[in-house]
Amino acid sequence: MRLKAVLPQLEIDYDETNAEYAKQLQTATARATKKEEGIAVIKVVDSTHYHLWTDALHGRALAQQARNSWDRGTYVRWTILSAWSAFETVCGDALAASGLGNDFRRRFDAALAAKGIPAVDWGNGLWQQALHVYGVRKEFTHVKPTIAHNRLLAPVEEAEEAILVLRAAIKDVCNMTNHLAPVWADDDTDRGWDAGRGSIAYSMSVKDGADPEGADTVRIAYETNGKEHVCDILPPGTDHGPVLDDLIKRLNVPVGLIRAYRGKDLIEERKLQVRGA
Repeated sequence: MRLKAVLPQLEIDYDETNAEYAKQLQTATARATKKEEGIAVIKVVDSTHYHLWTDALHGRALAQQARNSWDRGTYVRWTILSAWSAFETVCGDALAASGLGNDFRRRFDAALAAKGIPAVDWGNGLWQQALHVYGVRKEFTHVKPTIAHNRLLAPVEEAEEAILVLRAAIKDVCNMTNHLAPVWADDDTDRGWDAGRGSIAYSMSVKDGADPEGADTVRIAYETNGKEHVCDILPPGTDHGPVLDDLIKRLNVPVGLIRAYRGKDLIEERKLQVRGA
């Protein structure tokens, strides 16, 4: 069937049997719902590609918040390099090609040809824009001593353009190679400067039939800032797996570890790659 997932820009052939994509979609949907409700969103970063993309989003947010042109230019340049790296890694995976970064246009064309995929139009539309971003990326990667000072003070708009263009290019590469577009490509938010966690209220839910002191009671907990907090106490025999899955979607603070206990015995621990934890 056809499915528009999370955001209108992401429209792909969705196979209900594809468990990995279904999991990504569920997580992204929960993230989008939290954003609409004004709830802080944690980011479970489950790939190098997404890590680089969150770097780009973070750089853009810092550029937007910067109070002087020097800092702003630094963050803009970082954003462009990170966004391009995320894009390039996706291209490498989708085309089963390595070393695309050196002479990208020629190597990308060769990788397409090797798979029998028609060449892109570098002189028009999306791929002309992507080529422009590549040129800027090269300019800021291999900075010449003669570069104008003002050029290093790049405006926020260049960061915005890089993210917008490369997001579309990531999806286009996935489409032309018959790969699922990564859900993380639609992530477009970052809080920017970390103002600290401040005061956090920790709540605990005790379900009907659960004895907080029971030897077989199932306890769900998470660790933040080096301290563990029990958040759910459940009746004996409760399947803890789905509860941990749901906890990841409910969390609104950066958490590095979540755990399930039976009584005092640890039965599962999950380490989360969460930005800010």
